[in-house]
Amino acid sequence: MTPLPRWLLLAHVLITRKLAMRRFGPSFAIALLVCLGLGAGAAQGQQTGAERQARVIEFAANNSLFVLYHEMAHLLVDQLGLPVLGREEDAADNMASWILLNKGTPEAGTALTDAARGWLLSGLVYGAELDDSDFYGNHSLDRQRAFQIVCLMVGSDVEAYTSVANAYAIDPGRQDTCPDDYRLVNRSLGKLLAGRDRKKSKTRVEVSFQAVSGALRGPAEAFEASGVFEQVADELRRNYSLRKPVQLNAKRCGEANAFYDPDTVEIIFCYEMMQDFMALYTSQKPGKAVPLP
Repeated sequence: MTPLPRWLLLAHVLITRKLAMRRFGPSFAIALLVCLGLGAGAAQGQQTGAERQARVIEFAANNSLFVLYHEMAHLLVDQLGLPVLGREEDAADNMASWILLNKGTPEAGTALTDAARGWLLSGLVYGAELDDSDFYGNHSLDRQRAFQIVCLMVGSDVEAYTSVANAYAIDPGRQDTCPDDYRLVNRSLGKLLAGRDRKKSKTRVEVSFQAVSGALRGPAEAFEASGVFEQVADELRRNYSLRKPVQLNAKRCGEANAFYDPDTVEIIFCYEMMQDFMALYTSQKPGKAVPLP
């Protein structure tokens, strides 16, 4: 039997993915990509099973960490009464990137690199069909969020992150203006948060993990073992003095989500989001579209 041309197979896969997205949702579409062999890149295929699983968990934990710093930014805007010019969601992304960049550690750099890759992948997998609601919504498009992270990275340290910006094919002209973006974010947040810490009692933070069973048990255990919740809690305790105690709760929600609740001063992380990040990693395709880890 004569094999089908590659372009025809690809067209069939893309049509099938769109139908799957419409009928069954993004999680099924991710699984379909993996089953059809359009998932992990060549570099991932060379990993042992244990190495690959460790990398999947690291990727998911790093993306979870970025999301949690994003939600912490919403908490700080609310509890400290910080002014926001523009969309708060964009400001929260910038604050999350700024917090990680200020750590200046290889681990923080890897977390940001993974977060950018996560948003880019999310745009490819979930953004197959955009409608008007995606453009008038309060979030930037996933791919835009990825490029903004990378721009702030290279803007903060050209020598360290030019290779990342090049991998995302950000042209030299835009890379030259990224330092201006970072300086503006750094100056703004530095002045806003100056004097709001270290002078008073430290923020009281309680961390809890809801026990779950079934398919969520693995992602839940991986999330708790990663230590990212404690990392965010320590950030709040060490660097900020909030009047009200803060709760960080990880739980089953019925959807992949994370959010800040101003009524309870609580950041909720849904185990389904860790699960989705783990599935998202396996959806990576080889080639230029998504920079490989």
